[in-house]
Amino acid sequence: MKLFNSLMAAALVLSVSACKKVERIEVSPATVALSEAGQTVALTAQALTADGEPVEKAQFEFASSDEKVATVDAAGKVVAVKSGSATITVKANEKSAAAPVEVIIPSAILIKGAPFTLTGIGSELAVEGEVQDDASRPVKEAKLDYSLADASVVQLEGNRLVAVAPGTATVKATSGKLTQTFDVTVKLPEVDTVAFETVPATLKVGESAALAVVAKGTDGAAIKGVSFTYSTSDEKIATVDATGKVTAIKAGAVTVKAEGGSKATETKLTIKKK
Repeated sequence: MKLFNSLMAAALVLSVSACKKVERIEVSPATVALSEAGQTVALTAQALTADGEPVEKAQFEFASSDEKVATVDAAGKVVAVKSGSATITVKANEKSAAAPVEVIIPSAILIKGAPFTLTGIGSELAVEGEVQDDASRPVKEAKLDYSLADASVVQLEGNRLVAVAPGTATVKATSGKLTQTFDVTVKLPEVDTVAFETVPATLKVGESAALAVVAKGTDGAAIKGVSFTYSTSDEKIATVDATGKVTAIKAGAVTVKAEGGSKATETKLTIKKK
């Protein structure tokens, strides 16, 4: 009798379980985000009655709306293939649920407007960089860092380039495993005129003086960074070095010449005896 009762109770449990009807399906995680090709995530599905009771032994079918973006196997394992959007659908007993999948695989750094040219010492430029995925879509949350191996031509202040001296520098942009380099050239404005700013009226033999020369553009503004070469009309009377330092050798009159930016200027200098 006891055996009969036990068998009847088991049959009743099985009968009740079999009568449970699948009314909805819950999927976990509800959304999927993948960032590398081959990256996986396991979806779990739960079949429920209208009252929220689990339906045991429900048979689930998984399908991807775009297998070029993400695939899914019979067990619910999702695999990233390429950047894009897809939907994983789970079905059981004519009921279904969906889990959106977003695949974003960073693949390149785009520097807008590169290579760059800065004109004038102290001129600045803000670099606009963008990380793109392998579908050429911008990766908005990606962070970009910039670095310089040599700061003698330009300096970096965050994403701003500041011209320091004429020449060309290479800047490296980095985001995670991605890198991209670009060149920045610094050039000077066209020189319109050059002129001596300070010239001593006279020098005595043995004395020296530093000559100051300024280069100006067509707008009359001084141009920083122009290199000058110097010479005198008679080195037996006075000499001048590469920095513009003139030294009196013997009494007489001499012309000092300065050249820079394809322009030249001259000044007269009188040397007196001690």
